[in-house]
Amino acid sequence: MIRSSALSLSLLAAALAAVPAAASAQWQWRDANGRMVYSDVPPPPSVTRIVKAPGQLAGEYRPSESAPASDGASAKPAIAKSAAAPAPTAEEGFQKRRAERLEAATEEARKEKEASERASRCAELRNYANGLQQGVRAAVMTGDGSVQRLDGEQRQAEIVKTNANIEKNCG
Repeated sequence: MIRSSALSLSLLAAALAAVPAAASAQWQWRDANGRMVYSDVPPPPSVTRIVKAPGQLAGEYRPSESAPASDGASAKPAIAKSAAAPAPTAEEGFQKRRAERLEAATEEARKEKEASERASRCAELRNYANGLQQGVRAAVMTGDGSVQRLDGEQRQAEIVKTNANIEKNCG
């Protein structure tokens, strides 16, 4: 039992020792040689690529131009977020193109379906108008649910109405 406890303590100590001291640093920047520098004090004014600053999320920051302090003391460098966005990965580019193709195909299918439905409605309207003009018996449903056959005037009004629908929707 004592050996397992001692082993556990030694593993815990090894794990804690493996955590780099830089993890607790508040400032991170790249020096002139491109090496990463970790510190608990702000970088010198010559540093232009600050990776992490206190109170800021991780990401590259660049000091902005700051006005000199009025009391002659050196001002803290102000931190501004870099405007450069990371380039998309090949996978992200593929997924974006795939989504665009899928959206275009869906839109094309919707347009084809609408065109097919419109053509079908137009064919039905033309057949109905043709039947009315040839004198085929026609009837309409009245408000009380009964069927009323069309007389000559009603037939002509229905022909005019149907032709207007054909002009408007099938033109």
